[in-house]
Amino acid sequence: MIRTTTRQPAWQSLLLAGVAALALGACSGEAGKTDASKPADTAQASNVVQTDAGPVQAVERNGMRNWFAIPYAAPPVGALRWTPPSPAAHWTTPLANTASGSPCLQTSNSPFRSKGDSEDCLYLDVHAPASGAGPFPVMVWIHGGAFLTGASGDYADPSPLVSKGVIVVAMNYRMGAMGFLGDPSLAAEDGSVGDYGIMDQQAALRWVKTNIAAFGGDANNVTIFGESAGGFSVLTHLASPLSAGLFNKAIVESGAYGVNGQLTRDELEAKSRTAAEAAVKAAGADAGAACAGDKITADCLRGLPEAVVRDHLLTAFTTAVPSVIPSVDGKVLPQTIKATFDAGAENKVPVINGSNEDEYRLFLAISEMGARAAKSPPDTDPADKSFLMSPAIYAMSAKRLAGQAGVPAKTLTEKDYPLSAYGDDKSLQPSFASAAAATDSIFSCNGLNVSKKIAQEGSPVWMYEFRNQSAPPIVGVVDGKYQLALPQGAAHASEIPFVMNMTDLQTPENKDLQTAMSQYWVNFARTGDPNGEGVPEWPGFAKGSVQALDVASGGGVTSLDAAAFADQHKCGSVWSKLTF
Repeated sequence: MIRTTTRQPAWQSLLLAGVAALALGACSGEAGKTDASKPADTAQASNVVQTDAGPVQAVERNGMRNWFAIPYAAPPVGALRWTPPSPAAHWTTPLANTASGSPCLQTSNSPFRSKGDSEDCLYLDVHAPASGAGPFPVMVWIHGGAFLTGASGDYADPSPLVSKGVIVVAMNYRMGAMGFLGDPSLAAEDGSVGDYGIMDQQAALRWVKTNIAAFGGDANNVTIFGESAGGFSVLTHLASPLSAGLFNKAIVESGAYGVNGQLTRDELEAKSRTAAEAAVKAAGADAGAACAGDKITADCLRGLPEAVVRDHLLTAFTTAVPSVIPSVDGKVLPQTIKATFDAGAENKVPVINGSNEDEYRLFLAISEMGARAAKSPPDTDPADKSFLMSPAIYAMSAKRLAGQAGVPAKTLTEKDYPLSAYGDDKSLQPSFASAAAATDSIFSCNGLNVSKKIAQEGSPVWMYEFRNQSAPPIVGVVDGKYQLALPQGAAHASEIPFVMNMTDLQTPENKDLQTAMSQYWVNFARTGDPNGEGVPEWPGFAKGSVQALDVASGGGVTSLDAAAFADQHKCGSVWSKLTF
């Protein structure tokens, strides 16, 4: 969740805004806590629903009926660590939870880490209209967080969607080493290993198929949607044969960032073994007798105390695999997502796919935030621009991207993204130029290529760009005051509060945009087409159009020429080597 916090986070270190830090996602630091626990909320006996494992009871809030912390699989602990999700145990007394379940184990130095994390985390929430006749279309939300952080509880108020007549389901899934470790000792009989977090998502989708009718939902009209790592998860389901038939439509929000970086199974196994050995060695005697002598076996790994997992394995894995994304495991993904689409073997459904105009500014804002916090006392004066990127650091950052473009870094900084092209404020120029280059190469052009491929394969696709420069900042607001020098603009994750209630949108224009965007999303969930009464026409990508999503004063919701979008983000020139 995006939260403009009213307290100063305790930053532990400077977060470098490099390619390896991508897709942190929009996740709150206070997951698992929702307004559903307020005394005014009362559960109604009529809101008891029978699932295949036992009864659950709702609380009513914000015009919704909310069922929290429903187990969709057994706790993945002990012998169930690093195995496909197993069925949840049955129960007889109605579960009357008033808050989301514990987040899955978190890692990384992200400011979006959710509190209260646990290995016992495979729960989902169901949010349904408080009145009206079903069956309602179903939207299943997959949270972001770089496959390292995040939780369903960060998205506990999808009322902008639900109020328009859909059911929203949000699930937790295993992340980091718990969800994507591929040590060879964990290989299944069929040889597959890793991608347990995606298997969790598939188990949640099967749960929806089996149970959602009891909540008033239409099991034959399911839309999966997610942002950042959640968006990449949606692309994974489009490619996975195990996800076939589990959904009918898909929305990818800023999810194309990793389509050229998936590991092979051999690469995953090698990196996972390196991580496991490092963790066991660091833990020493605490790793237990099963791991004596650095002997890594399935029993050793599944027997590691949770403290060892938290203190050693999670960090060792993200050190070995800095950018965690689903890999070619041989089961969930028999081949890369790219290869699957090239072969025309993807799950063909209607798709909305898009990105934000200033994606990478979020990561630079996080870096500035860390640098300010490192001062004693922390510097909170936005007029102090000394924490912004310098021209020298911009030149260094360009080296990370130059290889993708196949040009010298100097060409990027002097010809393609010269500082003089980014306004008159010299202190902001390096940040704006660096963010533009990273946004184009990591999000915009990969997203454009994904839309092209989907259209070529014959599936309907609608593409958007979120361009709202007045969107509330993702980070850096303390006690209502913005404490950073870098304007975040339409940064990574800034579109999420325009389809869910997550923060104060501050202006009537922003609220109008939320109304329009949530209506597009609901129209698409209902019919497979975002168009409908009350919203501007959204031409399909096959018509050469990208929909600009903006407030009226910024240009409004209108159609852009896809070729002009490609030119703006230099997709056909600087980043022409990127393919999908």
